[in-house]
Amino acid sequence: MEILCTNDDGILSPGLAAAVEVAREFATVSIVAPSTQKTGAGRSLMGDRKAPLSATEIQLSTGPAEAYQLDGTPAFVVRHALATVLRNRTFDLAISGINYGENMAYDIGTSATVGAAMESAVKGIPGIAISVQTELDGHRTYGRLDWSATQFFLRQFIRRFVEKRGFSGFDVLKIDVPMTASPDTPWKLCRLFRGPYYGARMKTVSDDSVFADNELYIDTTPFAPGTDAHVLAVEKKVAVVPLVLDWTAQETGGFFSG
Repeated sequence: MEILCTNDDGILSPGLAAAVEVAREFATVSIVAPSTQKTGAGRSLMGDRKAPLSATEIQLSTGPAEAYQLDGTPAFVVRHALATVLRNRTFDLAISGINYGENMAYDIGTSATVGAAMESAVKGIPGIAISVQTELDGHRTYGRLDWSATQFFLRQFIRRFVEKRGFSGFDVLKIDVPMTASPDTPWKLCRLFRGPYYGARMKTVSDDSVFADNELYIDTTPFAPGTDAHVLAVEKKVAVVPLVLDWTAQETGGFFSG
């Protein structure tokens, strides 16, 4: 197999190294990631287009794997690398993560971890977007985490991917692991919670308020059973959600009839 590893926390993230360690058990691995932290960039295609952007090879301590960094959003990085330095490679699977901080509910639209996996899927490479729950102040820092439980579940689903010869009926598998997880923690197939998981409140509200005044918090809305937010935050289980690229509504409630 050939596996492409990427993330949104940056090329030097320990979470990326943890994912690469697992991927190397199954495949030849190539790495491409933003040079800096890009949390919250979603699937945006942003970079400094006035600069001579190119993917720069970098030596990492992750073992034998070619690795490139680029100053752009994760989806941009994936798209650019597949068109340039990795243009002659054929990948069977893309892994985005392991991300610091869970990506849940309708907030996945802002998740650059999911965005990078989606961009890979658009290019014909099925993706796994995997995250581990952290405290809110740990989303943008390289805190010391025990990656072993999250690696266990990543390994389990890569093995399933191999055994099943890929995904069927979906394009990206979103996996969120609770901070208290162990290899004995159950995983549960679920759907997205229909609402926000995160909220932001202003410390002070005025005409002069700035972005930096926003404080992130977890929404207190009761999470419906069977959803990723409930499985992770309430049941303390690994939340597994299959995602599709096709956003077309399957039911329109008779809106177009008559």
